[in-house]
Amino acid sequence: MGNCVQPRLRRLPLAIAVVAAFQLAPAFAQDQAPATGASQTSSADQAEKKDVKQLESVMVTGTLLKRPEYQEMVPVQSISIEANQAAGSFGTVNLLQTAAVAMGSTQINNQFSGFVVGGGTGIQTIDLRGLGANRTLVLLDGQRPGPAGVQGQTGSGFDLNVVPEVILGNIEIVKDGSSSIYGSDAISGVVNMITKKRIDGTHMEAFWGVPQHGGGQQASTSIATGFNFDKGNIVLAAQVQEQFPLALGDRDFLSCSQDMVYGTNGQRIDREDRSILRGTKYAGCNNMLQNEVIAYWSGTRYVPSGDGSTTGPLPGMRPVTRGTYANGGQAYYEEVLNSPFYDQAWAINKNRNTSGYASSHFTFGEVTWDNQLLVNRRVTKTKGWRQFFPLVYHPVPVGSPDDASEAFGYPADEPQGIGLYQTVMPYTSNDTVINDYFYFRTGLEGGFGNSSWDWHANGTYSRSGGYYSHMGIDTRVSGDLGKAANEMPGLSTPVDYFDPGFLNGDRMGELIDAVGLPTRGHTVYKQATANALAAGNLFTLPAGDVSAAVGAEFRRYDINDTPDANNAAGYEWGYSSAQVTKGSDNVKEVFGEVGVPILSGLPGIESLTADVSGRMFKYQSVGDWSKVWKYGLVWQITPTFRARGTIGTSYRAPQLYELYLGNQSGFLDQLSIDPCIRWEDSTNDFIRANCAAIGIPGNYASTGNSSAEIFTGGGKGFLTPETSRAKSAGLVWTPSFANLSLAVDYFDYHIEGEIGTLGASDIILGCYGAQVFPNNFCDLFHRNPGTGGEAFKITDIHATFININSQRQRGYDLQANFSQDYSFGTIKAAAQVVYTIEDITQLFSSAEASGFESSNRIGYVGNPQWVGLFNASYKRGDWTVSWQGQYFGTTRNRDISDTFTYQGYTGAFRDIKADSQFLHDLSLTYDRDSWSVMFGVRNVLDKEPDLISAGVGTRVGNTPLYASQYDWFGRTFFARANYKF
Repeated sequence: MGNCVQPRLRRLPLAIAVVAAFQLAPAFAQDQAPATGASQTSSADQAEKKDVKQLESVMVTGTLLKRPEYQEMVPVQSISIEANQAAGSFGTVNLLQTAAVAMGSTQINNQFSGFVVGGGTGIQTIDLRGLGANRTLVLLDGQRPGPAGVQGQTGSGFDLNVVPEVILGNIEIVKDGSSSIYGSDAISGVVNMITKKRIDGTHMEAFWGVPQHGGGQQASTSIATGFNFDKGNIVLAAQVQEQFPLALGDRDFLSCSQDMVYGTNGQRIDREDRSILRGTKYAGCNNMLQNEVIAYWSGTRYVPSGDGSTTGPLPGMRPVTRGTYANGGQAYYEEVLNSPFYDQAWAINKNRNTSGYASSHFTFGEVTWDNQLLVNRRVTKTKGWRQFFPLVYHPVPVGSPDDASEAFGYPADEPQGIGLYQTVMPYTSNDTVINDYFYFRTGLEGGFGNSSWDWHANGTYSRSGGYYSHMGIDTRVSGDLGKAANEMPGLSTPVDYFDPGFLNGDRMGELIDAVGLPTRGHTVYKQATANALAAGNLFTLPAGDVSAAVGAEFRRYDINDTPDANNAAGYEWGYSSAQVTKGSDNVKEVFGEVGVPILSGLPGIESLTADVSGRMFKYQSVGDWSKVWKYGLVWQITPTFRARGTIGTSYRAPQLYELYLGNQSGFLDQLSIDPCIRWEDSTNDFIRANCAAIGIPGNYASTGNSSAEIFTGGGKGFLTPETSRAKSAGLVWTPSFANLSLAVDYFDYHIEGEIGTLGASDIILGCYGAQVFPNNFCDLFHRNPGTGGEAFKITDIHATFININSQRQRGYDLQANFSQDYSFGTIKAAAQVVYTIEDITQLFSSAEASGFESSNRIGYVGNPQWVGLFNASYKRGDWTVSWQGQYFGTTRNRDISDTFTYQGYTGAFRDIKADSQFLHDLSLTYDRDSWSVMFGVRNVLDKEPDLISAGVGTRVGNTPLYASQYDWFGRTFFARANYKF
């Protein structure tokens, strides 16, 4: 089936559907029967419609041709919506992200609350094989809907939130590079979401999901109805879906970040918490530094004394001391790293989707007219905390260690010295995104007289318009002496930052009133497409008809992201000043496909069929015409054995945000980006070794150093499209003695010139936190030498979009399906297993230049080598029992050893691996003619995520963030109710 140029699919003949049932490349048609819960027509009507369909053209996923056998060349997986709903699936996102082809990599979902993701907070995408969501093409009924999201990087992946589950009849995934068929972005594969084409009556459904341990509830209600006429039909649907927030405090494994280090006899040897939290339930959690004052000139850190006593120039505070295990001592810290309110932050967003849908299908003589309208509003809210550490004045005794008078040229006989301090305090970090999405498609199709040829024409238009807002900090009234935008007179501040109530967050409301800066940005992304296709038979060979398809397509994209004016002007503290991202691009494409039956009816060759497809394209932003191609071969060896293989090229053109991201520069405090500051306290082996290697002292505090300047921007004028070559080869077995199919496919992707950008922190950590040092990350920024003014200061970082080196991934897919009716009931079973041999990623020309001894990232946290999805059901009468199991293998940080020296303790052990898990879901369904109810349990055994130690990877608590395979909800009870009338 094509993409924007692909006509509406039609139901396959029954004989084809039976032969292809439950195999890896099923020949399900796009015009499929309604999903579970829809009324069925009578058997007589079905028979009549079947005969009509056999006379009509058939279009299938994975090919432009009208013959279903051409789909058998490529591995196409059908997602069972019914089986996933029986496992407690919640929305379109869960349907896709739990597929085995996606499970083996990190998926962007609501667990990334508060983290920066392309397309803005709340976006949820599908990433096939971990090659990137922007390399997975998502289609709706064979057409390309535009992206949704906010901020300049809208378009980095299709937001699955906009497609309501109620309208879906089937989902098919092409697990092969497919740009010759579908165009740009189809590097890792294609997801085709196929809507219900006909609904008899009205259907209402409600879903509830309630985790046993509280928080994170899920709710959905939907209604769908159909109006059927002699010459066509209309489908209407609406859905409201809400994900309620899960707070950090709702789960122990999210609320408290600890070092999690063990001694040689297995006992925990984490540093003692000797801060003012000592002896409270908040002690021992290293969540966020706060309630601390750092002397800018001397580097001395001051913390609350606890008893009100004063040591030094700041009332009620004293200098920090630390202990280690060296020389028989005890490791401890005195910094305040937690607070009573920290666990109120949300680990999972609050997300509400409201969707409406309408479609029509009418026939006028020999011409069919289809229309589709989809609207969606997504409201996403996050809740969290951040640090605010302005540089402010406090009087100090003349000549004291914290006195900076000499640096400012003040005479030594002044009555008071100049003390400059960074006051570290908590501040709110809440975001709200409101995004409205609109998509419309209209299409015509017809035939060329009595010939085998027919034609299809489609036009689509989509618009995503969204607002993103949060409460920032107004630099102009902050009193921060280190910011040029500060407008407070002299050394004044809006409030007394040294007041314990501001430092510990008790007076945060007053702080927001004093320095709060509400910001609101607006993003509009528009996409329009027009395409046409003609398909039919050219001539007949002894082995069958030679089929062909030719077509053309035009697409236009526009983006206009306008950040908040105060942010653009550089008035928002702690944020780079974002500029307008505005631009457009268009592409002209011509394409074709030819299928040739080579042999048939010979011993050992039931049939042998070849396929060739190609596409030429010209992007306005690139200028030159380019091309991609694909060859395929399918060999039906016997009626039960089939071999298949493909080889082809694909491409991905630069997205608008990659071309036009507003050129901007901003400033980040050294404390925000430099991992070498007090590297002696770091638990990362590479940071400790690499910072020491360039002579930075272990207690380096960046005293007196100004902020680093960050340069970012788009790559228009020098970015080129990514190119890839993909190969697949497989065997399919469908024995005659059982309704069973078994398929094994080898896959191999090699991508060159990947487009990417590296954030300022990513660049610095890529340099100092890498196994190999120095590396090419270190060439993307500058650091002052250790002598002279502002010693060791990071001066500037360059983080624009570039074409980086390459990625190669290869492995095996296994799929098995079984279905059998017995006297005692019907049993169905299915399995999807993915084994990834290697996933080689090189940002630069070699592993060493990219900072690693090895480029193979498979087996790292978030990228298990083995994943599997298993389903089984037993139906007897009105009752159905269903089970689903999800397996993912052990992953680890392969760059470090699990034994290391911790705070002077030699031979300490840390947990560097995230263990494998097998999650189980169970449900029971009672189904009557007009209603049904389902009750079930997700994560029956209440498996919690495995935890990793500090310094091993990005964590929430000690839960590895990028291991999105883990279940943060825990055991969840769910119910689903359907009513038809």
